[in-house]
Amino acid sequence: MKPKTTEIVDATIQLFAELDEMVGLISRVLAKFPAETVPQRLKPFLGSPSVAFARPSMKGDGEIVLQLEKHSMMPKIQARIPSEWLMMHQSELTAAVREIYWGDKEHSLRCELTRLEKSIGDHNRQAEYHRVKATEARREYDRLAAQRRFRSVILVG
Repeated sequence: MKPKTTEIVDATIQLFAELDEMVGLISRVLAKFPAETVPQRLKPFLGSPSVAFARPSMKGDGEIVLQLEKHSMMPKIQARIPSEWLMMHQSELTAAVREIYWGDKEHSLRCELTRLEKSIGDHNRQAEYHRVKATEARREYDRLAAQRRFRSVILVG
């Protein structure tokens, strides 16, 4: 092979090795969390996948598209990573993955809290409606009972 071709092949092999190492690190970080709580965009990294293919995103959004191979029912999965991750040190990458995990967790907990607040508000409005209706019914009953006592006093008297 020509020296330039050898350089390109070596650089490509080196890049794939670094990407595999990065994917392995992401997988190890995520392994510390329950799989069902991992955000959807990080799920492809579960289960120690390896990089089969990589390319820049066609959208021009600064992401790298990875095709990951797993030894499972779905052998190939696509995942996207920010291109900044390529330049990060392991500790920075670990922190970035954890930030995504906890940011998504916080978002989903806020959504659940909002849903529960709405549900509690609906329940409180319904309880207030029934309290008002019960008060009205009690007043009507008291009025009818008083009217009946009055009539019985007049008839007896």
